[in-house]
Amino acid sequence: MLIYKFISNLFFYLGYPFILFRLKGRERKERLGHLINKFEKSIWIHAASVGEVNAIKTLINELLNKYPNKDFVLSTTTATGQDIARKISPKLTAFFFPIDIDFVMKRVFNCINPELIILVETEFWPNMLDIAKKRNIPIILINGRLSDESFPNYRRFRFFWKPIWKSIIAVNAQSDKDTKRFIGFKFKNVKNTHNLKFCIDLPLYENNKLRKELGYSENDFILVWGSSRPGEEKLLKNVFSSLEKEINNFKVIIVPRHLHRLPEIREIFKDYGFRLYSELKIPGKVLIVDEMGVLNMFYALADVAVVGGSFYNFGGHNPLEPAFYSTPTIIGKYHSSCHDSVDRLHDNNGIIISDRNKLSEDILRIAKDEKLAKQLGKNAKRTLQLNSDSLKKNLEILEKYIK
Repeated sequence: MLIYKFISNLFFYLGYPFILFRLKGRERKERLGHLINKFEKSIWIHAASVGEVNAIKTLINELLNKYPNKDFVLSTTTATGQDIARKISPKLTAFFFPIDIDFVMKRVFNCINPELIILVETEFWPNMLDIAKKRNIPIILINGRLSDESFPNYRRFRFFWKPIWKSIIAVNAQSDKDTKRFIGFKFKNVKNTHNLKFCIDLPLYENNKLRKELGYSENDFILVWGSSRPGEEKLLKNVFSSLEKEINNFKVIIVPRHLHRLPEIREIFKDYGFRLYSELKIPGKVLIVDEMGVLNMFYALADVAVVGGSFYNFGGHNPLEPAFYSTPTIIGKYHSSCHDSVDRLHDNNGIIISDRNKLSEDILRIAKDEKLAKQLGKNAKRTLQLNSDSLKKNLEILEKYIK
């Protein structure tokens, strides 16, 4: 741990000018541990990004309602996660997760005075864990997972992690595989509480009304590619012409994972007369969504959803959002970051696992077989309902530790 502290401090001071240049305003202050709000005691929840925050929104609201006199604070690593976090409830204080440097992290601990820390998935930050251990602050890991990519690294460096993992008093794992892995690392009180991502509560939309508002007709066959990552837009472009010949009124909506890639995506579809969502009047053949936080709305109106980050090795993104709307869904074979969700959907015939070579064929299967499309959507929704006990199980365990 001393070596980690030395190296992390060295990189911090060497990179300090870049930090000052790169970070501005509230984010810079909070990353450096200067928070506006101070608390006598709080319950600190930390989630990395959008996916993790969305997974625990329902749980957070339950905790806020159950413990109205408690102060709950939520930190996120990414700016997009912060945007979602700040919209959850006015009773919740959201801030940017501080840089994991010893003196910066102590500054945050002194400010929010956590009596309990709740980490989401696998947010292990050495200085944070070490300070919590030294101050006897218990940590609970919820929706815990050890991905196929991270598991070998944790196993290789378990000599480093094992002492600071002792501050974690309970692990609520999201699958049997994850449960076995945490037990193998000698974590205490490990239970499979299933995946909180199944307990989603999204806005409801009326399909035909939504289509009319956006300029689509009832007869349009709309493919929504959600959270697209590099390489996937070109893949879609390569199959577009063949799909357009086979599917009447074929329309595509692309919702990129990161908006800084918009110029690249616009260049790919420059010959297709694309439209931007922010300037939408008539959608055309290709609509590129240049706004965050609206993906679920497009999943709700889709005839087929393709979940991005999964046709190249990015780990995939959440397939449960289109499942909530009973939308027939396709995901690629690279889905390690959501393997449990995909496995459960696939076991119930609620999703198609595809690849770059089969994508066009799988889209056509759904477009040509209305019965298959309806059954896929129905099975996906039913999978959510079958796994909805995760919220109850997590609350029961957390209640034991919230004073």
